[in-house]
Amino acid sequence: MHRVPRVACINDLSGYGRCSLTTALPVLSVMGVQACPVPTAVLSKHTGFTNFSFTDLTDGMAAYLRSWNDLDFDMVYSGFLGSERQMSLLRQFFQYQKSKNPDCMILLDTVMGDCGKLYSTYNRALCDSMRELVAYADIITPNVTEACLLTGTPYHGEALHTAEAVAMAESLLTLGCRAAVITGIVREDIICNLTYTGAEPEFSVIHRTKSLFSGTGDLFASVLCGALANRKPLADAVQIAGRFLSDVTQYTLGQQTPLDEGVLFEPLLRNICEYL
Repeated sequence: MHRVPRVACINDLSGYGRCSLTTALPVLSVMGVQACPVPTAVLSKHTGFTNFSFTDLTDGMAAYLRSWNDLDFDMVYSGFLGSERQMSLLRQFFQYQKSKNPDCMILLDTVMGDCGKLYSTYNRALCDSMRELVAYADIITPNVTEACLLTGTPYHGEALHTAEAVAMAESLLTLGCRAAVITGIVREDIICNLTYTGAEPEFSVIHRTKSLFSGTGDLFASVLCGALANRKPLADAVQIAGRFLSDVTQYTLGQQTPLDEGVLFEPLLRNICEYL
């Protein structure tokens, strides 16, 4: 009997703005993956908007995750975490799933900030807890800002030289993860994503736009998760995610929608399996 890959998908639910669970669930479903959501918070809009409500769901997470003790997952994909207690609960969940199935892959999108700044719901204590959580992940996907925060590297912009990017990736692996994918490295008219597992670094390249859309990191990580769940090697999965994000961004630019609404991935979802 063929079993659909099953992924525990831990992230916030933002009612407006394409990001987090409202991105991950449709993307993974179209890619043939059973996405099982764990909402960490409910926001009326994502944090890129100036006015939004925020409901922390920490108090219910322990019982929620405990009720899943009889379930087996092929992957755990974690995004936005809103409190230190949530990160503690996730450490336990990661460890328990690994104890049941050593092949369960832990993908941690280290959501903390962008463009050199922390997100409005974050602080330094949460960053320290995220750094500890990295040790329990197989793969992490920080952007340049998050890679700097995790490694204690001063932020000087997104334009990293190869040696700088590789040194930062090496520092990330010392935190305990098996692989690091640093996203959004700027090189003139292109964007590079660096995949590093301790061996030869691999750079994948996509077209760069001057417009900065909200939620692109969530879309990238979700497609990456779907490709990995479909047993694609990590470097290939990074390329697939980058290509889809590039195509969606180009499509969105042609529609001239507000940047804070995110990228219009819905019309292109039907084609996503062609990237696999």
